[in-house]
Amino acid sequence: MEITLIRHAQPDWEPADTAVDEPTLTAHGFAQSRCTAEALASETFDALYVSPLRRARETAQPIAEQLGLEPQVRSWLRELRLPSLEGKTAEQVHAFFRNGRLREPEHWWEGYKGGESFRDFYQRVATGTDALLSDEHAMRVHEDSGHPLWQVPDWDARILVVAHEGTIAVMTAHLLGIEPNPWTPLRFTIAWTGIARLHTAQLGNGAVWSLDVFNRTDHLANLDYPHDGRAIRTLA
Repeated sequence: MEITLIRHAQPDWEPADTAVDEPTLTAHGFAQSRCTAEALASETFDALYVSPLRRARETAQPIAEQLGLEPQVRSWLRELRLPSLEGKTAEQVHAFFRNGRLREPEHWWEGYKGGESFRDFYQRVATGTDALLSDEHAMRVHEDSGHPLWQVPDWDARILVVAHEGTIAVMTAHLLGIEPNPWTPLRFTIAWTGIARLHTAQLGNGAVWSLDVFNRTDHLANLDYPHDGRAIRTLA
């Protein structure tokens, strides 16, 4: 089985120089989405799962149209929930994330004040991932010598997920069996519309997950990146 993970395209976080909590994509972001759809045109997938947030749904739309798939929204795929930044200036938003990065590591578990804790976020995404694979794709996991092994009923199944940097980082770490910590998104940073792929590899009477590629961006090679200061958010 294979899972392809795609981060959403560039969001318009500060239209008119003030922050919004639920942004649409920039013109560049819409172009990234179209390039991603074209890059996947020759592939086939059994299902497409999408975060409920607007930037992910807009990214998924041309991909769904290209592949002839119906996007299935899953609420657990949303990004780490932050306190509202609506109406703040770009400088205030930058300071918010800069100060968050400067916290001592033990405080990162708490998330950002007024938002979701990283513990709750990791649990949400890990539980959602396991439920998706077991409920929708009939996979089962069991312990063998202290290690989780998956039972894979359909080795040729392929699913596609459009979500967020933090969500993709947690999904990747969880499937690979990497111990959770609140800086997991720093270990697995991925560009807008970057592509990651994992597949199951047979091990004894079960399977483990193997990382094929992470942060593939060659499908964006013909796009000019707009250096307009929109990359100040560390989780999007």
